[in-house]
Amino acid sequence: MKRNRFKRNMLIAFMAAAIMVVQPFFAQNAKAMENTYYDSVYYNTGILTEEEWEALEGLPVGTVIIMSKTDNEFYYGKEAEEYVSAGLVEVISMAGVGSSSIGTAAFAKHIATARKDYVAGIVTGLGAKDVGDKGIEGYFIGRPSNVLGVSYTNTASEKLAELYKEGARPRLLIGHSKGNMDIANALYMLREQGKESQFAGVNVITFGCGVYVPSGVGSIKQYLGNLDSLGMMNTVSYYHLTWVYGAYHTTNPAYTLTYMPIQYYVVD
Repeated sequence: MKRNRFKRNMLIAFMAAAIMVVQPFFAQNAKAMENTYYDSVYYNTGILTEEEWEALEGLPVGTVIIMSKTDNEFYYGKEAEEYVSAGLVEVISMAGVGSSSIGTAAFAKHIATARKDYVAGIVTGLGAKDVGDKGIEGYFIGRPSNVLGVSYTNTASEKLAELYKEGARPRLLIGHSKGNMDIANALYMLREQGKESQFAGVNVITFGCGVYVPSGVGSIKQYLGNLDSLGMMNTVSYYHLTWVYGAYHTTNPAYTLTYMPIQYYVVD
């Protein structure tokens, strides 16, 4: 009996972890073998030009990308980091599970177009190839760590914390799904290192997953679709959360009637 109960509990735990990643399999015309498939499910990849796509595909986790509303004006790698650290870019974004550098670029450009400003993105994953690992990390490490207000090892979070240490002082941090956890994680890292003054007053906007952030931020605004079952299952904080009726987890306008219209919520 105990062995059967253990197996059942392990199965339940595994299914819970899988919640962060299974929803895309229900999308129409799925092409699960393509590494950028989830990018297009969740982000506005149609906004990218062919030149942007070719230059930015396949970049490693932690890479900084700067996007503009102007086609083909983009920066990545060390050059982008230097612009952010120098304070020339004041908005930083992070995408969620299943995203690669293409999703990062699409999310950042979507925001840049709405704000008519430069927006940096930090690559949080490798796309379909690491969707399982990132989903498990989000459910079993990201969620409980966020509830406890402690940090966990994460390359994208470490890059954001590093940018702060190098002088970056963004006015706004914007995340989607697990990207929200990774943003909050970077802030908790800085707090644990006694560097909370570095993020004092920064504003945070989250989509598709409500999280906690440390005290000292300027404000936090969280948006969750009332049809977003994936986001609801991974939300740990409903603090300052606004329900967006009719919205699912995706931010891609290609899903015309049910996407999260982030362009309305990221402007000042």
